[in-house]
Amino acid sequence: MKRTVLEVICGLLALASMAWFHHQLVRLELQQVDVSALERKVEDAVAAAGDTRDLQQLRQQILQQTEARMASLEVQLANVAAGSTDARQIEGELERARLEVTVFRNQLATDFERTKAMVDAYITEVRRNEQDAAARLSQTQTAVAAIASQLHRDPTELTKSMLLPTVQLNGTDTVGSGTLVFSGENPATDRVESYVLTSHHVVRNILSDAPRAASDGFDVSIYLPGEKLVVKGKMVAHQQKIDAALVRLCTDRVLPNVANVLPRAESGQVKVWDPVCAVGCPLGNDPVPSHGEISSLRNELNGANYWMINAPTYFGNSGGGIYRADTKQLIGVFSKIYTHGKGAPVVVPHMGLCTPIEQIYQWLAAEKLDHLLQSNAVRRPDLGSLAAPLR
Repeated sequence: MKRTVLEVICGLLALASMAWFHHQLVRLELQQVDVSALERKVEDAVAAAGDTRDLQQLRQQILQQTEARMASLEVQLANVAAGSTDARQIEGELERARLEVTVFRNQLATDFERTKAMVDAYITEVRRNEQDAAARLSQTQTAVAAIASQLHRDPTELTKSMLLPTVQLNGTDTVGSGTLVFSGENPATDRVESYVLTSHHVVRNILSDAPRAASDGFDVSIYLPGEKLVVKGKMVAHQQKIDAALVRLCTDRVLPNVANVLPRAESGQVKVWDPVCAVGCPLGNDPVPSHGEISSLRNELNGANYWMINAPTYFGNSGGGIYRADTKQLIGVFSKIYTHGKGAPVVVPHMGLCTPIEQIYQWLAAEKLDHLLQSNAVRRPDLGSLAAPLR
């Protein structure tokens, strides 16, 4: 009797265990159905929206659920007899879950790398497009500015702003050029005065020819519309190192045409390839212009730096003005010209050196005379606003 009762009890326990394992297996199957549904949801989401971020989130959810399922399976496996049918089923399910986790982790890593590569490629493409657009914009602006400069070549204005401020300095055997930079009431003296900027070696040679010119003055020819005025001039300041001199004209007449000097704050904007106009009195002629470009900004000579220009110049241009061709602003004083050969040197007219306006400012500031440089703001010709936007 006792044995029968014991067998019945064992049978009931076995049935209960089988029912529990059956319940666990059903739950695992339901979890697998849930996982399959999530997988289909992932694919549907990708097909419908193509949103990589949603795909990442869904895969992350599946990974978390699968990892939780693995943990549950490991607990279940620990509670069944080793080698039993249930154990083998749980082990198989656990192996599949581990495989799924590995797959999803690989997918997440691959998606991250793919997304990163896509973002990097996109950023690189954007930067390249920006650089190309900037280069095209710069080229367009340069071309438009050049066209604008040609369109604004008013002969009357060019003569007034660059030819008429030019003067000729005359000695016994020497001729040179200069630029009128001030004419009016000098705030330092309250008198009407006029000043010419020129090269020191021009005045030095004139005074060497006629020593009395230092006290009596030397002839300076001033060009007015329909009139040529000759007055005396005297050097009031000079700086041999940069080959510059300032000459005061002996007249109380206000002269109408004064050069517009590039403001000191803008002197650093001059660059190679900038179009320039050289104006002077070569070989004693009345002022003539020639056009070219800035060839170089670094030319050391006797401890000073000079700009090189390729606008044709000759003997007699020394002391004349170098202007920005587009704004007609004075940016330098012509100083020297290259020659080739010793016995009979040949002039190289497209290799001239001029003293940069920044050095003129520094020198006159030290002399407390920089207020004599007249500067007016000028807008450089630019039709960029009329150009079609780059695409």
